[in-house]
Amino acid sequence: MRNVTQKLRFVLLALVLTVPAFSESTDTRLKDLLSGVRWSGERQWTGRDNDDGAVHCLGNGRLCVYEQGPDILQVFGPPYSATTIGRMDLEGDGLACISQRVWGTAVWRHAVNQAGAPVAVITDFVCDTLPALVRVIHATSPVTFVYKPGPELRLAAYESPELERLGARGSLLVETPIGIPLVPFGRYPMPGAVFNQIAWKGAVSVEETDPGMSFACNPGETILYVTGGPELETCLQHMEAVLTAGPEELLRETLSAWERFTASGRDFDAELPAEVPGRGWLLHVLDATAVMIKTQQAAEGGILAGYPYHLGYVRDQYGTHRGLVALGHAEMSRDILRFYWQVFQRGGQIRNAQAFGFPGVYHVHENDDVEITGYITLQAFDYLKRTGDQVFVREILPMLEWAWEVQQRHLVKDMLPFNGDETYVAGGILPRSALNDGSAEATLLFIESGALLLDFVEEMDLWEADRVAQARETVARVRDAFRANFMREGRLITNNPDRVNAAAMPRTRHGVCERCMSVEWTLRNGNGRYVCVSCMNKDPLPAAVPEVFLLQSVSLTPLYFHASLPAAEALRPEVEAIVTGYKNTGKLPSRPDGNVAVGYDYGLLLYALTELGHPLAREIFEKTLALADETGAWSEYYRDHQPAGTRCRPWESAINVEALLHWIEAEYGLPGRNE
Repeated sequence: MRNVTQKLRFVLLALVLTVPAFSESTDTRLKDLLSGVRWSGERQWTGRDNDDGAVHCLGNGRLCVYEQGPDILQVFGPPYSATTIGRMDLEGDGLACISQRVWGTAVWRHAVNQAGAPVAVITDFVCDTLPALVRVIHATSPVTFVYKPGPELRLAAYESPELERLGARGSLLVETPIGIPLVPFGRYPMPGAVFNQIAWKGAVSVEETDPGMSFACNPGETILYVTGGPELETCLQHMEAVLTAGPEELLRETLSAWERFTASGRDFDAELPAEVPGRGWLLHVLDATAVMIKTQQAAEGGILAGYPYHLGYVRDQYGTHRGLVALGHAEMSRDILRFYWQVFQRGGQIRNAQAFGFPGVYHVHENDDVEITGYITLQAFDYLKRTGDQVFVREILPMLEWAWEVQQRHLVKDMLPFNGDETYVAGGILPRSALNDGSAEATLLFIESGALLLDFVEEMDLWEADRVAQARETVARVRDAFRANFMREGRLITNNPDRVNAAAMPRTRHGVCERCMSVEWTLRNGNGRYVCVSCMNKDPLPAAVPEVFLLQSVSLTPLYFHASLPAAEALRPEVEAIVTGYKNTGKLPSRPDGNVAVGYDYGLLLYALTELGHPLAREIFEKTLALADETGAWSEYYRDHQPAGTRCRPWESAINVEALLHWIEAEYGLPGRNE
């Protein structure tokens, strides 16, 4: 890093005498472009130590940026499964910021102040077509940003006649080398190096810091650019393209692209009656959610699960699909299915999560043949119901047939096990030792998705009659056993330990070590617990005591799926038990004896209350809406109604938004997505 900085210092010293005087032309033109636009609500930032943690996203499917107020938390891509090249923080004492987003877009403006006095106005956007972040800083007082790259990255100062001709005062090449882990929780090596470039113009001085580089922006205008390749030559070309175009032209193109996207969705300004509770905030949340999901949709079609998860997770994308359809963006749902289909065509399988832009890289968890396969099929036929697109569903039929077949070998006593990355498992709400118990959710998905598949192939005359009959017998058998397997005293239980007692447990499996929680190959010990090689010779974990759990998330899914069983009225006691707990404690934990809720539980409860016409629905509507943070997004988990996990989450936000709209449509008689 020191050699890099010495070279940068030499380059900057050579240029310091030729720094052009500040011109207001760029800033004026940006102001002209943004004059008259509609702005989102204000997001207050009072420094990293005092901030509430809300995160927003900018992205175009190729380059993605996560920000927390004016701080850049991550920059990565292309592709979207690349790792971040580091973060860039605003430095200084007493700094605060008000961030706002141009309505219907991911163009952000950050007004920075120090002790109430204006310091700088920052405009951030990711270009429409080029994988490039543009940050325009108009400073009235000095302001400093510190770039902090990861230790595994390779950096080099880079200058060229072309960059000099285009007005860049310096640049930095960043190589993310081959082989580094794609995600922090799994040892999946990146199969090839990717390149990014940072360049700068204007009134800025760059020098070494520990452990990165400092960008001191003097009064006037500074422009920072970050581009990606992924190849080195492509990365350089992208930087030259953005420098050639300039911020004004790039912003104009970006605003136009976002205008087209927003116009393609529902017009909630026109649709929502004036008397809808919290209408103004709701409009902000609906717009923010659509934009937030769009920014996290990779060029390949799948959608990120948040800043720690640069992969396409099947379960997350099902809930996201539902929200997208409710928001009027069914075309994005098709893109998700297209992503699965491309992955399946290459590898003949779909796993818990798949990488974007790195074919053949999967995030493999326990029991990936179940649950997620049901979600894929359910999404396909939900898409078919909304669009009537039989041609596309017939095209992807081999994938849906595979999803049907692989589940069947896991049926034991007419029950399927849990997928190992289910949110309530990953969050410790359901213990990992219960993974091979019977799963009510996975089994229900098998029944419902299987019935939809069989109706389709029979109607289209795509299977032999004997094959259809045999498959229907299987679905009927599992359906008939469901009540005995998963209903106890009128309650829908989450897990049934009877399955694990009858099933032959695998000797090895890829997933989470029950001792150290790393994701890798594990071996079953003498007590039936799965541990990695590093933990194998440590004191053995004790045998797990079988226990039956009642999780709110699972209890409410039949109503969310519009499942054929249990009947809606049969679930009313389940819903009333949740309501009673809420009235007594003011809490909505996923497990009655806990204080943590998965972020979509609020939406699932609201959806269920709406389906049942329950009088508490309005209160939970208001509660769910109020939980959205200042950027208009929901968190992965909540503890006592406070965010406690990954922010800016597409899945939780999409499910909650759909539930909000479902209640409005039922309450006010509006045409919903089912019509």
